[in-house]
Amino acid sequence: MRGKELLARRAASNLAAVKMDLASATADDDVARVAVLETLISSGGDILLYRPQLQHYAVVFGDIEAAQHVAIIVPGVGDGSNLCDDWIPDAMNLFDASPATAVVLWKGYDNPVDVLAAAAGSIECNEDLVTAGRDLTSFVESLDLDPEQSLTIVAHSFGSIVTGAALADCGLEVTDVVVAGSPGMTVDELRDLHLQQSHFFTEQAPGDAIAELGAFGAEPSSPTFGGTRMATNAEEHPHVSSHSSYFEPESEALENIADVVTGDYDRVVPERPSFPEIAGGLVSWFLRLPTVPGRKTRRRYRGPGFRILSNVCRLIDVGAAETGNLVYEVLDESERALLWFAHQVGALPDIGEAVVAGEAAATTAAAAEGFVPSGSPSPPGAHPPDRGEPSPPAAPPSPS
Repeated sequence: MRGKELLARRAASNLAAVKMDLASATADDDVARVAVLETLISSGGDILLYRPQLQHYAVVFGDIEAAQHVAIIVPGVGDGSNLCDDWIPDAMNLFDASPATAVVLWKGYDNPVDVLAAAAGSIECNEDLVTAGRDLTSFVESLDLDPEQSLTIVAHSFGSIVTGAALADCGLEVTDVVVAGSPGMTVDELRDLHLQQSHFFTEQAPGDAIAELGAFGAEPSSPTFGGTRMATNAEEHPHVSSHSSYFEPESEALENIADVVTGDYDRVVPERPSFPEIAGGLVSWFLRLPTVPGRKTRRRYRGPGFRILSNVCRLIDVGAAETGNLVYEVLDESERALLWFAHQVGALPDIGEAVVAGEAAATTAAAAEGFVPSGSPSPPGAHPPDRGEPSPPAAPPSPS
């Protein structure tokens, strides 16, 4: 268990460094820095990585050695304020929702100066991204997990791009992968990540503009990509409608992530794609087909013309994503308009009337069987027996 001993020593050393920096920040009256350092200490997690100048952090919640399951959250870009407001709270929420699980927050990659500029400059498989993928792979290996422990990568936003590079190009091996709010994973299809469809899961909340960018390869939530897209908004659950709310406590989005992490696949609720979503995904996939040879080539090629090839592929990718989104929006609005028109002309019953009619039909059927549910009115023409009074005794036989 030398790996576990090294992790313990690393955590103790990093905690001592955080406390020293906290004393210095307090003396300098650096409010923002004090907030970050106090959050790290008060979280109660073991600090496995601490490079504040680079915004690199790793914090583990729970006992990795004793846990049956291990989840590693790879968040999107950000700084110390995101660590306080998003990353650590998200990791703690997942830890609370996942029994027998240790949860690790890992933000060990360099932030791009501008995500969209990075996409336009073809960050896909450039040296910085490959380095980030290798660092993630090395970190996972340093945990020295036992073979019987499951390992799930839960990647959000730009973290899914780093995860895609680690899976496709750096030999990262995991049990399951969940990506939420992903703008792409640097690949066109699931098999490029060397994963089985039954172990790849995605979430995309309604209105998540980042997930609709399509600037880093095919959209993982598209029906043509592969894997399982999970539902995010069940009734009587907190509503998930923004890019940074997938870990909202008690939300369906968080419950589904926790079910994957703990291996309770039967409890995962899939999102049923609508016809407009399927059509938009197919259009986007078809328009990307010409870039497949170029994308395969540029993952390994760095010679003359590489930048031109990359930018041409990127332009086609963005155009395909925008066209697919447009097809979805047009068909979705057309479907809504058609349903509205059908209701107006009476081709479809009003929803309220349909519910009442359905309840009446069910009650009539029950009455025909001799039973009316408690509290249900008797339908017209139905006369169930009165079960509250005994039947009158039979008349005595007449004397012979």
